[in-house]
Amino acid sequence: MIILKLIEKLILLPVWIILALISLCIKLTVNLYGFIKGVFTFLLILLMIGTIVCYQDWVQVAALLCIEAAAFLILFCACFIEVTVDMLRGYVSDRLLS
Repeated sequence: MIILKLIEKLILLPVWIILALISLCIKLTVNLYGFIKGVFTFLLILLMIGTIVCYQDWVQVAALLCIEAAAFLILFCACFIEVTVDMLRGYVSDRLLS
C-alpha cells in the first residue's frame, strides 16, 4: 500500500508542476485580456454615444453591443477555464499531500 501511494505521488508530481505552469500562463493571459477589454469597452461606449448623437443609427449601436457581448463571453470563458484548472490543481495537490 505504501509503495502504491509512493508511485502515485511520483506520477502526480510532474502533473502538478505542469498544471501550475499552465495555471500561471492562463492567469497572466486573463489579467492582460481583462485590462485590454476595459480599454476596448471604454472605446466602444464612446463609439456608441457618438453613433447615437451624430447618426442616430440604432443598427450600428446594436452591432457594437454584439461586439461587446462577444468580448465579454471570451473573458467569461477564459475565467471559467482558469477556475477549472485551479480546481484541478488543488485536487492534484490534495492527492499529493495525502
